[in-house]
Amino acid sequence: MIKTAVSTTLIALAFSGSVFAAENSEGVKEHMQLTVNKAKDALAAATAGNKELCVSEIKVTKQHYKEITGDAAGKPLQDAIKNIKVAQEECATGDTKKGAETLTGVVAALEAINSGAQAGKVTYQH
Repeated sequence: MIKTAVSTTLIALAFSGSVFAAENSEGVKEHMQLTVNKAKDALAAATAGNKELCVSEIKVTKQHYKEITGDAAGKPLQDAIKNIKVAQEECATGDTKKGAETLTGVVAALEAINSGAQAGKVTYQH
């Protein structure tokens, strides 16, 4: 019984690592980079005309965004995420060309935000 409880706890901790990854500055940087990468993947899907993949990649992008805390989650990032929601709707309705245009701006904004975070301009505060 105790062995099962310990095993269950260890498994839960192993799977929850990414959920708590942004509780420090390294976690914030990791999720910021993942947000940028997944937005790029969404852009590539939209450019290729793949509306399903575009929407799917945007959903993953937003999941990583939710893990970004502290100063990194400021207004510029919030604005980029508002625009990614617009791109999600554009892709979902089949207008991947418009989605790609919107995502181009989102990716540029996320890269600019991320370069500030990676350069130490954005700090983690809990």
